[in-house]
Amino acid sequence: MSLYTTGEAAKLCDVTVRTIQYYDKEDIVHPSQLSEGGRRLYSDEDISNLKKVCMIKSLGVSLSAIKEIMKDKDGHKVIETFLEEQEKEITEEIGGLQERQKRIKLVRKSIEESGFLAVNSNEDIDEMIEEKKKMNQMRLVGICIGLVLEVLEWVGLWYWIVHKDPTLFLVVLPVLVGVSIFIVWYAYNHTKFLCPHCHSLFRPRFIEWCFASHTLKLRKVTCLDCGHKGMCIEKYSKS
Repeated sequence: MSLYTTGEAAKLCDVTVRTIQYYDKEDIVHPSQLSEGGRRLYSDEDISNLKKVCMIKSLGVSLSAIKEIMKDKDGHKVIETFLEEQEKEITEEIGGLQERQKRIKLVRKSIEESGFLAVNSNEDIDEMIEEKKKMNQMRLVGICIGLVLEVLEWVGLWYWIVHKDPTLFLVVLPVLVGVSIFIVWYAYNHTKFLCPHCHSLFRPRFIEWCFASHTLKLRKVTCLDCGHKGMCIEKYSKS
């Protein structure tokens, strides 16, 4: 079995030594062995995994998502489904740009021929792009509300500590709890997940959804159609 130093592994993967060391530190790919002097030694399998990580990262997948994919026993199916969704989004974006280009040509031709605008409007916003937009909006609103709640909580605690009076905190607390419950309920009811096995859209059980490990776009849940449990792709859904 061949063994490679960090420098050799970096050359084989066409990345820097610091990148290889970072993947080790972040628990993404570890070296199989250490030399007597404590140097990292990578096997052929390690090199293969490093190349997979580099390839997946080059496709725009975050390192946090890659970390979960590498741990998942069905990681190849997760990344396959994830990339299919990414490809669909790109295809739809290209289609939208082509439609805009077509509209511009029609408008220019109409103006040149008649001197005024005389073209029919066409729907050029794809459903997937709209879903992505709504999902991003929902995440942004959730983050903003969460930051406001965090500030209110600390203000209440500060007032309690400084003035020895818990009144403000006790007034703020029900608001924090109520708004937090609403945010969780809203997020749960406006997301569904795409199973990498059966390609069905489903909404997991609430308790599992709450406590499942997740990244920004992936969550480890159980498909209600085929029973597969693993990282599934999060998508926006109407309540």
